[in-house]
Amino acid sequence: MEQFKFEALSIDKLIAHTVHARTKEGVVVPPQLSDEIITLDVDSRDLIQVRVTDALGSASHGIEIYADKDDADSFMQKAASAIRSSDVEFVALSKQLATDLTDAQTNPKWPGGVLIVLKGKVGVNQKPYVAAIKAETDKGFNIVEVNGSVSLALIKKMLLSQTQRLYKIGLAVEMNYEPPVDQLFKKENYRYFLFDHLLTSTETKSAAAYFYNAFLGMNIVKSSKFQTKKFYEETRRYINSLPIPQPERIDLLEALRSELRSNKGTVSFVKFADEHLPKESKDDYVRQMNNAGLPDTAIVKDLAYIKAKLRRPRRLDFSNGIKIQVPADLELAENVKVGGLVDGYTDVKIKGVIEGQE
Repeated sequence: MEQFKFEALSIDKLIAHTVHARTKEGVVVPPQLSDEIITLDVDSRDLIQVRVTDALGSASHGIEIYADKDDADSFMQKAASAIRSSDVEFVALSKQLATDLTDAQTNPKWPGGVLIVLKGKVGVNQKPYVAAIKAETDKGFNIVEVNGSVSLALIKKMLLSQTQRLYKIGLAVEMNYEPPVDQLFKKENYRYFLFDHLLTSTETKSAAAYFYNAFLGMNIVKSSKFQTKKFYEETRRYINSLPIPQPERIDLLEALRSELRSNKGTVSFVKFADEHLPKESKDDYVRQMNNAGLPDTAIVKDLAYIKAKLRRPRRLDFSNGIKIQVPADLELAENVKVGGLVDGYTDVKIKGVIEGQE
C-alpha cells in the first residue's frame, strides 16, 4: 500500500460540541450541542491545520488504523457520509458523533472536553477527509503588555496549544469514491488514522480504547505484529549492508534491539534514522523502508513474531571460528567493547572477570 503523506491539509468546514464526563455515579451527562458551523480567521485555521498535520504526519505518533465496525451507526459510515454532506447534514452528523463519544466514555474518570469535527482535503492529490478531534481543556496564561509592563492573564480553558498533548484525533480519508449501496459505503475505499497522546506511553494497548475502539470502531493492532517484524528485519538487513566498520555495525544492531526491547509503545523508522543512522545513510534507509511497504507514521509495537529473536543471546563470530556470546538480558554495548583491527587482532574488552574455563 502506498504511503499517505499528511501535507497540504485544508479545512473547509468545522463545528465544535462540548462533551462532558459522566458523574461519579456513572450517569451520562448529555453533550452541549452546537447548531453553527464555525467561521475561522486565518490564524485559527492555520493553527488547527498545523496541529492535525503535526500529529498525524511523518515520524509522529500518528498511526494507521483499521475499521472493525462499518454498520450504519458506525463512525466509518458517518464519516463517509459527512465527507460529501451539505452543511445541514454535516451539522447533524457531527451532533451524532458528539452523542456517540459521550456514550463511549463509560468511565467517570475519562474527562470531558470539546469534540471538534472538521472536513476538508489533504495530501498531494487533495483527497477529501473528515476528522474528529477530542480536545481536553487545560489552564494557561496569556501575556498582557500594558505601558511596557508585562503581566499574566489566566486562561481557564485552553485547547490545542503547542506544548499541550491532551487531544485525540480520528481521521478518515476517502481514497476512492463509490456511491453507497443500501445506504452503506465500502470501508475499503477509505483509510483511517489515529493520533492519541497516550500512544507514547508504555501501555499502548490501553491508550484511550474508548476513543479508538468504542467511539471510532477501529482496531489499532491489526497488522502490528507483521509491521514490527518487518521493521526489525528490514532495518537489520539495511544495517548489515552498510559499508561501515564492524564495531559501528554492532552498535547500530544493538540500537535496533534496544529500540524494540524498550518500554516505548511505538516504533518509527524515520525516528530511528534520525537518532541512530549516519547522516549520509538516512535518506537511502527511509527510501528502502518505504519501498518495503512500511508506513512512515509510527507503528504500534507488537513483538509477537520476533520475541524469540530478541531473547536469543547475541553472538559475535570471528573469522577464525571463535565466538563470543552475550546473554539476551544484558546490553551488548555496555558489556562488550569491540575496537579496531591491528595486525590481524581485533581489540575486544569484556566487562567482568573470568569465572571458569572448559
